[in-house]
Amino acid sequence: MSETADHSSRRLLLVAAIATAAFGLAMAGRVPVGIPGQWVWRPNDLPVHLWPAGVAALLLVCVAWLICRPGWWARSRPAARAVALALLILCAFLVQLGLLNAIGVPWVYPGAVIASPVATTYYSVSLEVRDPAQWVASYPQVMHLLPYHARTHPPGLVLFFIGLRRLCAALIPEPPPILTEIARAYEEFGIGPTPADAAAAIVAPIIISLLGALCLWPLYLLVRALVGPEAGICAAALVAGVPSLLLFGASPDLIVLALAVGAAWLSYSAWQSASPLRPFLAGLLLALGLFVSLGLLTLVAWLAVWALLGVLKSPGRRAAVRRLALGGIAAAFGVVVFYTVLHLAVGYRPFAVAREALFAHRGVTTAETARTYWLWVLLNPVEAALFAGLPLVVCALWSTRGLSGRADLRPLRTFLLSWLIVVALLDLSGTVRGEVGRIWLFLLWPAALAAGAWLADRPHRAGLVAALLALQLWQVLLMRGYLTVYDIF
Repeated sequence: MSETADHSSRRLLLVAAIATAAFGLAMAGRVPVGIPGQWVWRPNDLPVHLWPAGVAALLLVCVAWLICRPGWWARSRPAARAVALALLILCAFLVQLGLLNAIGVPWVYPGAVIASPVATTYYSVSLEVRDPAQWVASYPQVMHLLPYHARTHPPGLVLFFIGLRRLCAALIPEPPPILTEIARAYEEFGIGPTPADAAAAIVAPIIISLLGALCLWPLYLLVRALVGPEAGICAAALVAGVPSLLLFGASPDLIVLALAVGAAWLSYSAWQSASPLRPFLAGLLLALGLFVSLGLLTLVAWLAVWALLGVLKSPGRRAAVRRLALGGIAAAFGVVVFYTVLHLAVGYRPFAVAREALFAHRGVTTAETARTYWLWVLLNPVEAALFAGLPLVVCALWSTRGLSGRADLRPLRTFLLSWLIVVALLDLSGTVRGEVGRIWLFLLWPAALAAGAWLADRPHRAGLVAALLALQLWQVLLMRGYLTVYDIF
């Protein structure tokens, strides 16, 4: 590494460390994250046991250092790369589990987050559904009777919990006494779970966390296609330390994250391929995502802007337009097939559900809570940066000069520009005012692409990635210690 480059890397780490330390001081001083009187992340007053998460975080840093060493990824066989990426996913998953169990009774508390109608309402709603097919068919008519989270979303997440509860009931015909005691404890939330239901509540955050960690796989594939394999593994290592990914292990938003990253990778893969199968699969995945959360309409807009910019910057514009049109038709066909099958099977009406959900969301955001528009327009990006990770954001901003002007990075710049446009428009729309650290969880990961592409060219990138990841994970532990991630009462 040249003396200038070495000095630049040291300054980067210094700025990232100062930002992380300043954040820690703010947390210790109980500086609110949010706007008092409208929405804040409450400070935590409960005992916290962070050493299991800390051990897993140390393992994650070590794995990241090993696999990001210059030349290692390029020399490794595909099987070794797959094992290394699986280890990265496993370590991130272990950090999630450690953070989930940092407060309260291990495993029982994460289940309480799922069971609590305050933290999330999908599980509690699932307890009231007797005939899922009939319920889905009548969903547009019953949405206004549901609690907030459920009435602003399609029924996919409620069906996820129904399926999980039935699976646990089939696998545990004779529940042990401990599950009976836990089910009685969960009755404090005003619900009536069976012992098998209690088991489902405990298993759910484990499955949700794993699905969130698995997003590192399609993310690596996407960055590999955009920039190259070594940038891909650097980006995946940095995303493994994103606070929102690690802190919200019991939040179904991690399912949305996994679907969003998978859809983005499939969409770019479809753009590169002449086969209609990949855009068809991308359409199916998008349709599934929209059955889970209408927030993925933002992803649809993002993909549209990305495709438009790609066509405008393509040297063969006519061929690019034709390829985009054919891919768009195949993707739309995938969406139509998904919802046609769903309508024929259970009578689901996607347009009626979308109308009701968007109307309910607008009413809650602008009428019931009455949060100030401009204050949140300014604060949302700040909170997004905190939950993306200050070291990652510093590195992404640091890398902008080094990534400009390079012809080989044009696809990456197009991707990031489309992302910035859509996130800015989403913020200005005022549809989300507060709690974007969780709600925008599926939109925070692209910052790692810019950082990963820049780090891939550093001769000492393993140390840089490990240091940045260590700072990220230290911020995560600070946030878990000082903030109440889930309100269950």
